[in-house]
Amino acid sequence: MGIGKHANLVYIIDFGLSKQFRDPNTRRHIPYNTSRGLTGTADFASVNSHQGSELGRRDDLESLAYILIYFVRGSLPWQGMGHDIHAFKQGITSHDMFKEIPVEFLTFLRHCRALTFDDKPEYDYYVDLFNNLLQVTGDEAEGMLTRYALGANRGHRDYLGVSGC
Repeated sequence: MGIGKHANLVYIIDFGLSKQFRDPNTRRHIPYNTSRGLTGTADFASVNSHQGSELGRRDDLESLAYILIYFVRGSLPWQGMGHDIHAFKQGITSHDMFKEIPVEFLTFLRHCRALTFDDKPEYDYYVDLFNNLLQVTGDEAEGMLTRYALGANRGHRDYLGVSGC
């Protein structure tokens, strides 16, 4: 949790599935592998994870895109589908859910999916993308986050903040 003037920010880091993407001795990117199983929660896992591919930074970002979309919408269209999630996600960039939220979320997801396994993500671009969205939408964006934070069963007002860490 943030403190002082940042008390409305929630910082979330889950290192449960983390690993080094570079070999500690050679500093070279880890090799690509296609013999993995699904890693993570299916609703938030990248398409590559569903395919059993080695996960990298691109997959972390794709998962983050799903989390952010979930925060804004309150749900994901494939929740509860079970075995068909992978196929549904593969065609998601043309789904109606993007008509309900700012285009920056679709832009972010498309950009993440266009990365190759060992591409270096353009983190500054992503931060700018969402900072610009917050500047343009202002109170409207805070309202979207507030609606999510309130939820159906919450009796108190919480805020979720977005920070460019």
